[in-house]
Amino acid sequence: MELEVILDMIENNGYIGLFIWLWIGVFVFPVPNEVITMTVGLASSLGVLHPAGAFAAVYGGIVAALTTAYTLGRVIGRPLLSYFERRERFSKPIQKSMKIMDQYHALSLSISYFIPGVRNFLPFLYGFSKLPYKTFALFAYSGALLWLSIVFPLGLLFGDHIETIVAHEQEIFVMLGFILVFFVSFKLIRRKRMKKREKMT
Repeated sequence: MELEVILDMIENNGYIGLFIWLWIGVFVFPVPNEVITMTVGLASSLGVLHPAGAFAAVYGGIVAALTTAYTLGRVIGRPLLSYFERRERFSKPIQKSMKIMDQYHALSLSISYFIPGVRNFLPFLYGFSKLPYKTFALFAYSGALLWLSIVFPLGLLFGDHIETIVAHEQEIFVMLGFILVFFVSFKLIRRKRMKKREKMT
């Protein structure tokens, strides 16, 4: 799907259309959420949408999609899982999702939104496994918010280079992860030193 088509959809349907697309689109359109989100960020930088409204509409759509997938897994998980496992297109992402579930448990919901393919199946699998909704919401919604807080500004600032960013998505997230860890570590070390100085005085 071309960039112009996404921008045209945004102009014609506004925030409500954007919300519905992010909600239903994950089940219908084979367009990566990174492309949609960064395009929305680009549209915001061009003045087509207000950044705060666009961010809220995208996040609302993502939360609705995650909740729908979780509900489907909880209500009709067994027949759907059998169907997915018989399809080669879906079987590998499901196996990968299950490995991540075994390794990280509920935390995998927060991590999964940074892994294309896996993000679409983990909520469904956790719904099927009867994970309590409160636990699901805590980890899934916070992970999606963190992901959106990184990807949306990338579109806002560098929307003209969407294809390059998507092609090097994993490297970008790893680099940003290192920066975040370094920043947090620096803050913690600085705080400890300040506390020591206060005790000495």
